[in-house]
Amino acid sequence: MPADRSVTATIFNIQTYSIHDGPGIRVTVFIKGCPLRCEWCANPESNLTHPQLMFYKDKCTACQRCIPVCPNHAISIREKDGKYYAFTDRSLCKDCGACVSACLNEAREMAGETMTVQAVIDRVKKDKLFFDTSGGGMTLSGGEMLMFLAFSENLLMAAHEEGISTATESSCFASTEVIDRVFPHVDLALCDLKHMDSQKHKLYTGVPNGKILENIKHIYHDLKVPVWARVPCITGYNDDKVNIAATAKFVKNELGDDVRVCLLPYHRLGESKNESLGKEMDWSIEIPTDEYMQELKALVESYGLTAQIGG
Repeated sequence: MPADRSVTATIFNIQTYSIHDGPGIRVTVFIKGCPLRCEWCANPESNLTHPQLMFYKDKCTACQRCIPVCPNHAISIREKDGKYYAFTDRSLCKDCGACVSACLNEAREMAGETMTVQAVIDRVKKDKLFFDTSGGGMTLSGGEMLMFLAFSENLLMAAHEEGISTATESSCFASTEVIDRVFPHVDLALCDLKHMDSQKHKLYTGVPNGKILENIKHIYHDLKVPVWARVPCITGYNDDKVNIAATAKFVKNELGDDVRVCLLPYHRLGESKNESLGKEMDWSIEIPTDEYMQELKALVESYGLTAQIGG
């Protein structure tokens, strides 16, 4: 059965010439919506399923063009540190986007738009020459693409119909039924291992890790999909050597020696995005040093595994 290319989802980014989401040159498609709430989330605009207003205060000149077009009277002029800007009261804002077109300084934008499978694949296949020459392809990410079974299944099918290799970035938090429908259309599964302690996993992400680990083993052993294990290394949360060693043991003993481990050092992009969504920024998480990341890499390699920083 061919892919249904009329299925829709909310897409918040289609990133071209991506080299960090699988092998080769890729296009990464980000679906909006996620069941997890990781405290360090790099894409907080991906959490909710509907389009959201993002406001960049530094670009605002307080020209006031946005104020009269807001149907909910959510915008007013505020002053902070001697700079005036158009403040948006998030309790009144309905994310309608009326203020975006009125802003001449690109201080306001909507994160997310509804797209069909056909519209997304039309954009992806423009880069097929790069995929073919580099061993790349399309990576489906999020948010959490497994929340959107019909769209993810049909987009991955459509990519294969176009001769495009597929990869997925996922927490693997889903039912077995969802896993069994999506991953037969996946050529490489990039699976997150956020913490090996289930209680801490639930504390930091909102969900336990039991079903996640079960799903990753099922994807690798039963569905025969190649897996890369990705570990976001978050200072003070999961980057201690006890947890990294436990992660390496899981990959070694429960998966296989051919599973690559990607160690992803924390960065601050999510903090500035939180500010643009009207949320408080958390500057307390430190960025791990290059030297410490090398120590973690060596620790994983001591288990006979291939490890890399990034990717």
